[in-house]
Amino acid sequence: MKANLSCEECQRELVALIDGALTPSVARVVEGHAASCASCGRALLDFRGQALRLRRMELYPVPASLEGRVLRELRVARGFLNAGWQRISAAVGAVSFVLLVGILANLARIAKGLGIPDPYVWLVSGIDHSISGITSVLKWLAGEIAVYVPLLSRIWVAVQALRTLPRAAIVSLRTPEVQIAGAILVTLGLALYIMLRPSRRNEGSVGHVCLSL
Repeated sequence: MKANLSCEECQRELVALIDGALTPSVARVVEGHAASCASCGRALLDFRGQALRLRRMELYPVPASLEGRVLRELRVARGFLNAGWQRISAAVGAVSFVLLVGILANLARIAKGLGIPDPYVWLVSGIDHSISGITSVLKWLAGEIAVYVPLLSRIWVAVQALRTLPRAAIVSLRTPEVQIAGAILVTLGLALYIMLRPSRRNEGSVGHVCLSL
């Protein structure tokens, strides 16, 4: 901090000086200017006198009913926040349910309109290629590591048997009934997660309640 302070710069730091918030080097500069400047010296004396009078003042006793009033206001605020959050969660769940059902029911039309392949085709193809790659890796490991040949061979046969499951699952999803049932389950799970998740927004502010009393 520069040593040659102006009166305006010095008076901005007087309160921080009295509160002990300045570093020792800055405090010495401010005190030195106040000692050499009559107006800043008077301002420093006035601030110190005010601080001394405030420390000597008696504190008001806390009303006996203050704690109960604060807690009561906090409960009311928390109940209001809970109710509002539940209404928002229900609205989000309803909107997501409608959107999910609409997308699933018109998935083929959406894919056709966007010019992309049938989602059932590329989804099954992707899963099939993934499982084929996994089985190839397992087959290679089974051939390279002789000690694990019996175990890996069984795993490879079991994984190959799983190749029929994605096709069966995707085929079953073509029916509207299964699509709607899946959409309902996903939406209910999302709504329960949102409603049961603890939120910091439910916490009330004691300071705000005290100011409102």
